[in-house]
Amino acid sequence: MGTIPNDIRRLLDDCELFVAEILQDEDLSVSAQKTRKVLLNNFAVVHRGNPQEFPFPSYFGDIPPVAAQDLGNVLKQGFLEKKRRDHSFFGSEWQKRWCVLNNSIFYYFGSDKDKQQKGSFHIMDYSVQLATNLRKDSKKMACFELFSQGRRVFQFTASSPQEAREWVDQIHFVLRDLRSTDHGQETGEVEEEDEDIYEVLPDEDFPDLTDESSEKNSKSDYANYYQGLWDCLPDEPDELSFQRGDLIYIISKEYNIHGWWVGELNGAVGIVPKDFMHPAYIL
Repeated sequence: MGTIPNDIRRLLDDCELFVAEILQDEDLSVSAQKTRKVLLNNFAVVHRGNPQEFPFPSYFGDIPPVAAQDLGNVLKQGFLEKKRRDHSFFGSEWQKRWCVLNNSIFYYFGSDKDKQQKGSFHIMDYSVQLATNLRKDSKKMACFELFSQGRRVFQFTASSPQEAREWVDQIHFVLRDLRSTDHGQETGEVEEEDEDIYEVLPDEDFPDLTDESSEKNSKSDYANYYQGLWDCLPDEPDELSFQRGDLIYIISKEYNIHGWWVGELNGAVGIVPKDFMHPAYIL
């Protein structure tokens, strides 16, 4: 097969993207669904026959159809709003989807009673983060996204900032587990049990903890340190600006009822949204 001009390849890629991803979120008739499946099969035939000219895109995966209620090992599930992929002919919008994190796969359904997912993808190569720039309405603090180099970005809105943070934390946990397991298999590393993993130090190497007030103050001090969960750009002069991961010392929680605390970062003092804070130390 001869070399395909770039403009024709881009046109075919756009057509395939439209059939594979844009139409999957549409309420198609039975006839249209059958036509879509035929077209997807034809695209797959072309990919298999011409792997150099037309390599398989990321949405052709090995994830079989499955009913929402048949999924096992569910790590987290619930309704989220999913942002449709931007397209030159179609405006983006948010659609309610029943989402399920199952081992290393993220599924999304039209409802929790669906017999087949509307979409699914392996999260292994993805990263996840809270994203406050996806919306400008009252739900902007409850958004997060999964992204990967050269692959589709998936963007969601949860019911609250707390719920969004729970999704992000759970996905982070799964990714750490997957990548540590994968790294161990690649390197052939095997953890060995060793009863003497702790070195016994002489008594003089330990600080004197007889002063109970000093110990109490130390623990209290650590308890006041929080870590920023995502970037925060202030809207008012009395708000503190910080970035995701910054270590912030909480001076006061007197505005807790209004959702704000008083924090200090690099000598600057201001109010911070408490939903953006996560304890920095486990005491």
